Amino acid sequence: MIGSGNKTIWTKDTIAGAILGCVFCVFVQAQLQTLAARLNSPVLNAVLPWWPALLIVAGVALLFGRRVGTYLAKERASRPQEVANGSRRQA
Repeated sequence: MIGSGNKTIWTKDTIAGAILGCVFCVFVQAQLQTLAARLNSPVLNAVLPWWPALLIVAGVALLFGRRVGTYLAKERASRPQEVANGSRRQA
């Protein structure tokens, strides 16, 4: 795809995605400010400016949490199953 000369399509998609992301962030910020004004919560007012960073941290935690879970599942599946009689010591 890169060699086909369609680089302008990718650039336009990136710009459109950035614009949509900014519009979404402004919308969410307005909704959160309205909610904070209604609730009159000092904790919410303190966290409000940091919501984009919290969202990024939560996304990274989900990403790495899934990767670690997938890695552990593959590791468990690759281990040979122990036979119940062979793994016990007889006294």
